[in-house]
Amino acid sequence: MSRTYRLALMVLSIAALLIVGYAINGSLCFLLDSFWFTAGLLLLITLSLVDQPHFSKDANVFINSITAGLSLLLVQPIERDLLFWTFLAVIAYLLISSYILMLVRGKTLSAEPLAVQILSRINRQVGKPEVLFSALFIWGAVRQFTMSAPEFNALFVFWIVFMVFNIPAVANVIEGLFDKGTFEKYEGAIGTIISAHSSNLYTAELSQADVEVLGAQVVFSDRASQLVHSGFVFKIKTLADSIWADIVCEKATVVPSNGKQAFKPGILYLDDSARPNRDIFVGLVSAGTKVDILKFEYTDFTEVSVGELLEISRGDGSIVYQVTDASINQDTLSGSDETRTTIGEAVQLGIWDNSTSRFEPFGWVPNPTGIVNKATPLETTEPLGNGEIKIGTVPGSNYPVIMDKETAVTHHLAILGVTGTGKSHFARTLIRQIADDELRVIVVDLTGEYKAKFPEMQSIVSQADSETAFGAIEKLAEENAKFLDRRNQTVIANQEKAVKTAFYNSIKNFLEGDEIKTVLELPDISNKSSIFEYVRWFFWCLFETSKTKGNFGKRVCVVLEEAHTVVPEYNAMGSSDNASKASVNSIAQIALQGRKYNIGLIVIAQRTANVSKTILTQCNSIIAFQEFDKTSTDFLSSYMNQSHLKTLSTLKFRTGIAVGKAFKSTVPMLFEVPFEPENPVIENEPGKPEMPDASEHASQLQE
Repeated sequence: MSRTYRLALMVLSIAALLIVGYAINGSLCFLLDSFWFTAGLLLLITLSLVDQPHFSKDANVFINSITAGLSLLLVQPIERDLLFWTFLAVIAYLLISSYILMLVRGKTLSAEPLAVQILSRINRQVGKPEVLFSALFIWGAVRQFTMSAPEFNALFVFWIVFMVFNIPAVANVIEGLFDKGTFEKYEGAIGTIISAHSSNLYTAELSQADVEVLGAQVVFSDRASQLVHSGFVFKIKTLADSIWADIVCEKATVVPSNGKQAFKPGILYLDDSARPNRDIFVGLVSAGTKVDILKFEYTDFTEVSVGELLEISRGDGSIVYQVTDASINQDTLSGSDETRTTIGEAVQLGIWDNSTSRFEPFGWVPNPTGIVNKATPLETTEPLGNGEIKIGTVPGSNYPVIMDKETAVTHHLAILGVTGTGKSHFARTLIRQIADDELRVIVVDLTGEYKAKFPEMQSIVSQADSETAFGAIEKLAEENAKFLDRRNQTVIANQEKAVKTAFYNSIKNFLEGDEIKTVLELPDISNKSSIFEYVRWFFWCLFETSKTKGNFGKRVCVVLEEAHTVVPEYNAMGSSDNASKASVNSIAQIALQGRKYNIGLIVIAQRTANVSKTILTQCNSIIAFQEFDKTSTDFLSSYMNQSHLKTLSTLKFRTGIAVGKAFKSTVPMLFEVPFEPENPVIENEPGKPEMPDASEHASQLQE
């Protein structure tokens, strides 16, 4: 029943009470001195017609008790009998207990302890206006007229008509008769619309607190316009004993002229029609949204996770976002009532262009309170372009993450992440994808892992050339250790020539041969300085080959596995560690100038703190797996925003963030690495020397 009808019927009921009273007394003297009139008046005013149309709350019981107690003051002291004191005791109990309940309650009634529930429900029954004031009304009438008096019978008949025949219910029927030409009764009403926030977001007060309505399909008719809105319950909020529901509306239709299928304006109804969008609904655009960052109020009936794609419809397309973070906000509704909402955060990827297989940025914020859904899968994808490879997919979708291998190599690529995150597995899969006759891959591996995972991969430096080179390096070290005036320059020149020849021949044979990938293994040596000298000479020869011979018509990709052992940061070296510094400088030449000579790097590292920043800062593309240390996040802050940085510590196994020039996206993207089975380790053939324990070398280099 509308407020207007309730107020009108209250006035009519009071008028009826005045007429009955005047007929009994023959005057209006009862207005001031009759307790039955006071009680009856309070009954009509406070009853459900005005204040408590659905149920009495603890606060209502408290107010009713105060009102009833004040009305008892009209009873003269000489007339205060046992029944008076009984009423006073009941009112005192209701007053005290309802006040205590208001102090101790902080949750919905169903969530409170059993004792609180029982006490509150008893109070609500005893403290209802129709119970409390009806008792006072009848008692007042008996006191003044006695039960056998015709005056009492008239008042009692009035009470019966009002209470037994349920005037509010009758009024509801009457109202329906007035509306018969436009609206028809529709079963399933669950509440009343109380506010509109936008064209697609409304708030309703639920009248059926026990009904499970979260996510339920609903429908209502607008009071202001002849529109029927369809949607679903997005969120439930509790305010003391009231329950509010936020309604997300997907569409609005005009009410048919025949009135069928129309609903009473402002009343919320359950709707059993199908809503396919309900299952993909995630939330609504929230405050704090920027052009590049989406903040959304998350619903409770749809599951999402970091990395998942969301979309907001825009005309004939959709703006796609990727979830990166979430937080819980607490808002005050009224007084001590609070609600907690989950606010999700997502980074804009843009609008997908299927012709180019990439996201194009959208240059504005979405509509306030816009609907956020899970992204729909791609129907089709265009074939990969020349030199493009698919390195994974966006989590929970079929959107591909595509990398241009030439750009990745020539502009250098860094693969970062702690042990056990899928970093090395991804690197090996990537090597298999990029290596071909035109792009040769050289892996610098001190662990021996690659030789085990790639049984077909041969060492770029033959055993004979390796022994020659190492022997010459040792003699050079001996000669260079002498005082300058005692060094034999002829010996130095001969040994340098021997080193260059050994490495040059190895590089030439690989680039002109049929093998497309190889590994640089270190000889079985324990001298730390000699190890770095070995690496330095190799890279010097490789760089010279690229400058003078053009790599014999090939492009070269050098993979630095466990990069901290090959190119450590300067602060990790000793002040006199000239060999380490020389090796880093030699590789840095490739990092700085390699693009001009068709030679590039893939740097694989666990911690950026231990890797030469001269090398890392030259990497224009980054793939970051799970990271924890501050040095790594500080370094990566130059490539990605805070929203992505916060996800680094929580990335799942085989999940990374791709960012940079080599990827078909203008912003960082979370992606899942597909699992690719690898060849088993092949044992050393009889008669062949065992592979050196490279772990010893790695530990020595970290000392």
